[in-house]
Amino acid sequence: MAHYIRQATCIIFFLFFSFYCKAQIELSTGFEASYPELLNSNNTRMNYGQISFGIRAGIAYKPEETQFFPILNLSYGRTRLPLQQFGKNVAALNFNYINVMLNENFIVTFPKSQLFIYGGIGFSYLINKGITVAGTGGETMQATIDSTANINKAFPAMNIGFEYNYGESTSKDLYLTMGLNFQYILLLAGRNTYYINVAEPGNNNYPYHASLTGNVISPQFYIAIHYKMHRKRGSSMYL
Repeated sequence: MAHYIRQATCIIFFLFFSFYCKAQIELSTGFEASYPELLNSNNTRMNYGQISFGIRAGIAYKPEETQFFPILNLSYGRTRLPLQQFGKNVAALNFNYINVMLNENFIVTFPKSQLFIYGGIGFSYLINKGITVAGTGGETMQATIDSTANINKAFPAMNIGFEYNYGESTSKDLYLTMGLNFQYILLLAGRNTYYINVAEPGNNNYPYHASLTGNVISPQFYIAIHYKMHRKRGSSMYL
């Protein structure tokens, strides 16, 4: 995790250092909704109550009249990933997530709109916030975590996406965009083993052990507000 923190710190330093360059800094913030799917042998159900919501922010170094520019995106929210399917139900883990992605953007300009096409790499930091049972009758069951082994919190990730800006705001300092993002997270094999117990009605208890491994594919929709900060002739940035 320390390696990822050092990388993010270096990225932020270089972006803030760009305040002294002849370019503009662009800040953004917004809301996002996603629908993650974890692909592995422990679960085959497509829906386990995993609609996720979060907030996002970004800082970009954006020289004027350019088609390519970098942006550091950060997002925070709540998500859910399946751990073990049993019958029509799924024992799923709730997480708070922090996503840090360094993207390169390409701008496609149209007469009255702009399309941002981007891709990049980073990491996802998952903080376990408990276990639940999703599915038919899941509210009558209770799942508990007895023990864990080889737990990781930071996972490598990559993403690609499209962001659309339409109308007169394309030439303004303040503008609104809508975006579609596809994020991939790799949960490494041989890690994140959970030993759980599921209590069903009638004092029936069933132990399971499963590993949170595989490939997470998370489509995401978001709305963001952007604001450009320009450099005055002479020295500092202004709003």
